[in-house]
Amino acid sequence: MRHVLAILKAPVGAAGSLQRKLTVNILAALLLTILMSVTVLIFEFFEHLEENQEEALYGEAKEILVQIDPDLPGLGFDPQALRFRGVEGAYRYTIFGPAGHAVVGGEDMATLRAQIAQLALGQAAEIAVPNARRGVALCGLIKAERYCVLASAYLPSTDRPVLDTMWHEVQEQTQWILLGSLIVFAAAVGAVRLSLSSLDKVRREALEIGPDAPDGRLSADDLPAELVPLAQAVNTAFARLQQGYKAQRAFAANVAHEVRTPLAVLHSSVDTIHDAALRESLKPDVTRLEAIFEQLVDLARADALMPEAFSKVELCKLARQVSGARAMAALKAGKMLAVTGADTATVAGHEGLLAIALDNLVRNALAHAPAGSEVEIDVRDNPPVLRVQDRGPGVAAEDRDAIFEPFHRGRRPSGDGSGIGLAIVRAVAAAHGADVQVEDRPGGGSVFSIAFR
Repeated sequence: MRHVLAILKAPVGAAGSLQRKLTVNILAALLLTILMSVTVLIFEFFEHLEENQEEALYGEAKEILVQIDPDLPGLGFDPQALRFRGVEGAYRYTIFGPAGHAVVGGEDMATLRAQIAQLALGQAAEIAVPNARRGVALCGLIKAERYCVLASAYLPSTDRPVLDTMWHEVQEQTQWILLGSLIVFAAAVGAVRLSLSSLDKVRREALEIGPDAPDGRLSADDLPAELVPLAQAVNTAFARLQQGYKAQRAFAANVAHEVRTPLAVLHSSVDTIHDAALRESLKPDVTRLEAIFEQLVDLARADALMPEAFSKVELCKLARQVSGARAMAALKAGKMLAVTGADTATVAGHEGLLAIALDNLVRNALAHAPAGSEVEIDVRDNPPVLRVQDRGPGVAAEDRDAIFEPFHRGRRPSGDGSGIGLAIVRAVAAAHGADVQVEDRPGGGSVFSIAFR
C-alpha cells in the first residue's frame, strides 16, 4: 500500500515541496479554466439559442403573413387549430386585423395591441409576451389593409426539450474540455518535474560537500536563471566555510606545537623545586593541565579529521588494546574489564582517534562503576558497533544530549575529569559517519555505543 501511495505521490512531489506547490497551482488554474469554459459554453449556448429563436419567430410570422387572404373565412386559417388556440405547440400565432384587434388567435391583450400598433409596415420587432414566452410581430399590407402577425414561443430557459439539448451539448463539449485539460495538466507536471530536475542535481552536489570534499561547489549551469544567484551565494558561503575549516586545522596544529614545549618546561621546573611539599602540591595541577591540553588537541584533531587518513581498523583488536591499557587501573580500583563480541568487525577509520574515543568511554565507565562490578567492551558486527557497558548510576534522559557538550560534567561528576572526553567521542564518531548513543542497561547502569553506518 505504501508503495502504491509513493507512486501516486511521485508526480506531485512531497508535502511542502516546490513541485507540489507548482502542481497544485496548475491544477487550481486548470479547474478554474474548466469552470469558466463550461460557464461560457452555457452562456454562448443560450445566447445563440435566443438569436436562433428570434430568427425562427420572424420566419414563422412572415410565413403566416404572406398566407393571409381577407376574402376567406378566418383569413384562410382554422381559428381552432392548435397553433392558434393552444399553448402546447412549439409556436403560437395571433393575427391582428386593420382595427388592431386579434382576428385569429387568442393573444388579444391590450398590452400586446399597444405594442403592435406602434410597428411600421414591414418592421419586425420583439414583443413582450406574458407567461414566460417570447414574441416577434411583423406587419404588412394585404389588399390595402394593415395586418400584423404575432408569433410566440416559450423561452429557451423554460423549455424542457431545449434544456435537455443544452445539457447534452454541454456534456459533449465538457468531455473534450476535460480531455484537453488532462493533457495540459500532464504536460505541465512533466515540465515542472523536468525544470526541477536540475535542483535534484544541485541537492546531490550539496550532499557531497563536507570535510572529506571541501572543494566541491554547486553547479549553476542547468539551473533556472532565478536560482543562479542563490547557488552563487551558497558557493560563496561554502568557500568561507572552507577557509574557516583550514584555519581551524592550522590553529590546532600551531597550538599543539606551541603549547607542548612550555608545558614540558613547566613540568621540569616543578620537578626542580626543593620544597617537597610545594613540589608535590603542584604536580597534580600540572598533570591535569597536560591532560586537558591533550584532550583539547584530540578534540581539534577529531573535528579536522579527513577520510584520506582512514585505513582498515579491526574493532576487536582495538578494544583489546584499550582494555589492556586500562586493565591495571581497573584492578587497582577493584573493578573488572572485559572484551566480548565479534572478532571480525572492521571499519574504515583513524585507528588512533578511535582508540582515544573508546578509551574515553572506558575511562568514564570505570569512573562511575561501583567497586566489584565489571565494565564490558562489547564489539558487534553487521553493522559494526562498539558498546561500553557499566553498572554505574546511569544517565538521566534529560542529560543524554548535554553530556556530549564540551566541559559538561553531568549532575554527578566523578573524579577529576575535564568534561571534554565525551565531546571527543562525539567528534570522532561524527568524523567517521557514526552515531553516538547512550541508553539504560538492563539491570542498572549505562550503555554507550558508537554505531558505524
